[in-house]
Order: sequence, then structure tokens, then C-alpha cells
Amino acid sequence: VTDLHEDMAAEQKALATYYHLINLTDDVDIINVLRFLGEREIVHYQRFGEALMDVYDFDESKRVF
Repeated sequence: VTDLHEDMAAEQKALATYYHLINLTDDVDIINVLRFLGEREIVHYQRFGEALMDVYDFDESKRVF
């Protein structure tokens, strides 16, 4: 659980870095690459969140029985 939370935080940090770098340039090609990478970070964050929910659901299912 801790690792998944750390992974999610790392994705958010990377996304913030990409947005910061976008604000530092006016090169369209670089901006497009950074946006693409940012979109990937968002998807990774979502997938880690889904995995975290699966862990919580699994843990909860063990407690019922």
C-alpha cells in the first residue's frame, strides 16, 4: 500500500515537472513531447489508484470470511 501511494506521488511530481518545463519554453515540439509525457503520468497515476483500490478490496474480502 505504501509503495502504491509513493508511486502515485511520484507520478504527480513528474506531471508537475512537465508542466513547469512547458511554461519555460515556447518550442512547440518540446511542448508536445512534454504534454505527451504528462498524459502518460496521468494514466499511470490512475492505474496505480486502481491497483490500490484492488488491494483494499482484496484486504476487505479477506476480513469478511
